[in-house]
Amino acid sequence: MVFLLILIGFLALPVQSAEVSKKVVIYQTDFSTSPEWTTNSPSFYYWDPGRQAYHYETEGGTNGYAFIPVPYPGGSLFLEYDVTLVSTKKDGAFRFGVTSDEMDIARGTVLLSEFENGKYGKLIGLKVIDQNNHLHEVTSWSGSYCGDLKDCDTIEFHDNTTYHILMRYNQDLQNADIRVTDNETGDTVWGYYVNIGQDLQFLNRLAITSKGDYALSNQAEGYLDNVELYTYRIVTTTPTPTPAPTTISTTVPTPTPTPTPSPTPTPAPLPVGTVIAAMIITAGALVIVARNR
Repeated sequence: MVFLLILIGFLALPVQSAEVSKKVVIYQTDFSTSPEWTTNSPSFYYWDPGRQAYHYETEGGTNGYAFIPVPYPGGSLFLEYDVTLVSTKKDGAFRFGVTSDEMDIARGTVLLSEFENGKYGKLIGLKVIDQNNHLHEVTSWSGSYCGDLKDCDTIEFHDNTTYHILMRYNQDLQNADIRVTDNETGDTVWGYYVNIGQDLQFLNRLAITSKGDYALSNQAEGYLDNVELYTYRIVTTTPTPTPAPTTISTTVPTPTPTPTPSPTPTPAPLPVGTVIAAMIITAGALVIVARNR
């Protein structure tokens, strides 16, 4: 008997769960609609529906700001955005990032990117002030980020240019870094990091702020766009079971053999005595017939 194995169905095999890193968006806007940010100076900070971007005009001594609360769950953070710097006057600055309630550039907690026209030129900067008011800061001035490196130049930003900024706070490594890219060319303009040495706490809003800036006549104007704040979370996933074969026995019918034709029977030979007797009887019969004639 022949058996055919047919693969059907699924065999329930044990599967192992896996841990994967999943991006979790905390806040995102491209300003195609009004973001409904809170500001104490609506003539300086407002949504521009024509440009579909958020207008800012900072000035020292005004304590101006615009912000949106964010549900920061703790852990590492990533902040990406575009900014078009229209005009940055002497001592003027654009500062944007994640802050605590105070939104103060001189007090914690803040994680800020900066574009400031200061003593050493139009510098890009990363400023972190922790909840204990410890300052961790670096700028694109060569004396700030180069250290003992040779052939290290001061990097300046330019007005009427759009930049893409990526800021990261790594809770595991307890540091933060920044990378600035020219949107038109795609080239990296500058990037660096600072060590913090502890976890950041009380971060709860995205803010453009000039609180704590007391310089006068130091306006900076431009547009903010494409803001995304996100983190990554380890999640446990259970893979979908992979189909596995199960066998079922199926009988294949045995073929019926083709009948073989029976041979034509061959008569068996008569005994010799019988043949002689028949011959005598036949001869006798012939003699009688002859006499009767």
